Amino acid sequence: MKKNVNHDFIYPVFILSCERSGSTMLRYIVDSHKEIACPGHLYIGELCASLNILLTSTLMQNQKNLCAIDKRNFVLNETRKIIDNIMTSYIIEKNKSIWCEKTPMNLEHLDLLDEHYPDAKYICLYRHCMDVVHSSLNLSKHRFLPEHVPFVHRNPGNIIAAMTENWLEKTEKLSEFEKKHQARCFRVKYESIVLEPEKTLERLFNFLGVYWDKYLIDRVFKIEHDNGEGDGRALLSSKIRQDSVGKGTEVPKSGIPDKFLSKLDALLCELGYGNLDNYYQNKGSCDRAKEIDTNILETYLENAIRANRANFPLLRGIWKIVLIGNEDGIWTIDLSGQETIFVKGDTQADFTLRLSSSLLSDMFNGIRDGIEAFSQGEIEVEGLNDKDKLISFGRLILS
Repeated sequence: MKKNVNHDFIYPVFILSCERSGSTMLRYIVDSHKEIACPGHLYIGELCASLNILLTSTLMQNQKNLCAIDKRNFVLNETRKIIDNIMTSYIIEKNKSIWCEKTPMNLEHLDLLDEHYPDAKYICLYRHCMDVVHSSLNLSKHRFLPEHVPFVHRNPGNIIAAMTENWLEKTEKLSEFEKKHQARCFRVKYESIVLEPEKTLERLFNFLGVYWDKYLIDRVFKIEHDNGEGDGRALLSSKIRQDSVGKGTEVPKSGIPDKFLSKLDALLCELGYGNLDNYYQNKGSCDRAKEIDTNILETYLENAIRANRANFPLLRGIWKIVLIGNEDGIWTIDLSGQETIFVKGDTQADFTLRLSSSLLSDMFNGIRDGIEAFSQGEIEVEGLNDKDKLISFGRLILS
């Protein structure tokens, strides 16, 4: 049965954050609640700006008797009606009652959003600067996000400086907005979500005015979420992972220009992170020496394929996984027929993935991220140029 939604009053929720701060993970979490629908990037801030121009140049021109303030309110109301009509239809089809939008670029339109949605609730998501810089640098090995380009132009000889300034400018903007709208803002840190998910998320959902579901965390990566823009790594996740916390210590501090240091320390301390020196001094060792049992990997792999195959009916071809330097670690998965054929040993295949046994084990256990490992060259792929197909195969064996 469809929910009865009050069309006249639907308060939206906006996740506000700098890029690479975990907003896609948080989107999946929020979308897993039975009352909230959170699709991919909708660019609602940009949409409000465009609709304002359209309406100002058309329908508003017919409002001859209105004063300037009333004309502005007319444009705001008409813009919101257009967007609310779409979003109300969306959540009714989802059998939910609240919609949430997570486009990071909404930071460029905060005042405009607030003008259109004075009833909105905001989740202000923060992540440590250096972890954001680390994530951005990994992504930048292949391409720059469009929103990073202006900062690269400002710092053409230092990409660390570019990504640091990107975080500084956007986080400062978010912090100032939060201070002005404290009653409607909920501050949450990426680190709190991944290290203390139940405690953190219960408070978040209470702020949103919906009940806390203690089973929500278990289904975040088991249920289907709508496709959309965002961090593709979340597609391959099987749980809320902690391994990205502190990764920024791999970024040399010397790459941060002196002109940024005082402002960076002040903002980090304001957010409760402590200064940059403390962050680098507390660097933890991630080295783990262990023997990998290929029989356990084989069992996990076979069980995952059996459990997940029905979710990827269009995924075809013969796939081979080769563990580098391990003669026992070669498996072929034939997805070309109705029945999946799983064979241990080296045979002809359409697509081949080569990686270390420790990396495969870490991905199975949620310690390492498959897309990040691929971007760092730790997974070799042969015979495949289709990114979507590769992601689907990753989800087949890792979900």
